[in-house]
Amino acid sequence: MKAILFVDDHEVLARLSCEILEMQGYRAVSAYNAGEALDKFDKEKFDILVTDFRMEGMNGLELARKVYDKDPSLPVIIVTGYGPLETGKEANACLGKEQLFPALLEKLRLILGDNKPVKPDNPDSVKPDNPDNKDARIA
Repeated sequence: MKAILFVDDHEVLARLSCEILEMQGYRAVSAYNAGEALDKFDKEKFDILVTDFRMEGMNGLELARKVYDKDPSLPVIIVTGYGPLETGKEANACLGKEQLFPALLEKLRLILGDNKPVKPDNPDSVKPDNPDNKDARIA
């Protein structure tokens, strides 16, 4: 099971996001600031870091740089509500919060090499006999 460290200073968003990720078959651990994330990173093994950009204290890009210094092979996705960011080599992707799900799930599958399709929120909305969704698959 792939492990995700999800960092956001909005605790409710972090908890809900982890619940969604766990429903998709990931082990998701939340942290509510960069310091807490670094502590968890030092104690546990994660396959990817997903972090909010704007947080009190250390921002998500600074966190990504610190994680990169410790483990340059760990993929990082930065999530922001403030438009595109220049992330450099420390981050693999930058997503807008307005497109967090299912865009995050697709990006996780791409980066982690997991080819399972995203489960739709409403399976009735994606029907194989619908001409617009003829290639849709329900997981």
